[in-house]
Amino acid sequence: MANNKKQGLTTFAMDGIIAVPATPFTHDDRVDEDSLRRYVRRSVTQGVVGFLAPAVAGEVETLSVEERNLVVATIVDEVDGRVPVIGGASDPDPSVRLQIAERVLELGCEGILAHVRFQDEDSYSGAIEDLGRMAPGFLMIQDLDTGVVPVSLLAQLHRDVPSFKWAKVETGDRCRKCTALLRETEGSLWIGSSGPDLIELLDRGIHAFLPTLYHDIYARIWSLHRSGCRDEAILLWQRLLPCLSFVASHQAIQWHISKAVLQADEIFATRRIRAESPEPDAVESRLIDELVEFARELSNSIV
Repeated sequence: MANNKKQGLTTFAMDGIIAVPATPFTHDDRVDEDSLRRYVRRSVTQGVVGFLAPAVAGEVETLSVEERNLVVATIVDEVDGRVPVIGGASDPDPSVRLQIAERVLELGCEGILAHVRFQDEDSYSGAIEDLGRMAPGFLMIQDLDTGVVPVSLLAQLHRDVPSFKWAKVETGDRCRKCTALLRETEGSLWIGSSGPDLIELLDRGIHAFLPTLYHDIYARIWSLHRSGCRDEAILLWQRLLPCLSFVASHQAIQWHISKAVLQADEIFATRRIRAESPEPDAVESRLIDELVEFARELSNSIV
């Protein structure tokens, strides 16, 4: 168990919204530290309980090792201990994964996140145990493979690897899998997830939601649900649904959508992306701009 304390809680005990930043780029394709700092500052004021980077939302596969380190170091510095930072350490190469994990811990992350591709139980267990030996404050395992990693195996690893405190469940069957993991571990494994189905995930008892955008709106929904005002939480979530459904049905241009929202809010200086993604066509571009304005009005309405 993590021994560090923040605001009376162990650093792994984050209940609420964990921000997963998009990575901002300058016009000449460098990581834009100033924009990333603005993102961190605003997210903190909007009530997030932690940060996770770099991840898929941050176009992690397009970042060099030096750029990954820069993203993590910038976030850690700007957060300045106010909330935990989880360093993304995913890589298909096990040795590289461990090197990245070691570096993000050196940079000041309280925890590490890693996705391990499931091939068989022995190799999967060995990879998680290797990460556990890095002695992070906590280890968050990302489960992306629909129905493949057995719930029983994750529960056993949670019992066997002391630092494995979190599962980030993003499988196609994530809602039921969250329930199964909570049941199998008697609630001792903390569960984070993402997607358009926030109310169902809350109803099932998850501990954190990990979006890139709309942190103030999500934090309000979270607070309402946690305080027993489920009907009010549903009403606010339903108002956000046009934005969520558009992203869900346009995954190929998800990075364009995130950058458009963040630039319109004067957080990012550009909409530049590196990920392989088609440019939004004329109809999609118009809808994105309309949804940006819609989300801004919704955010202003809850202040």
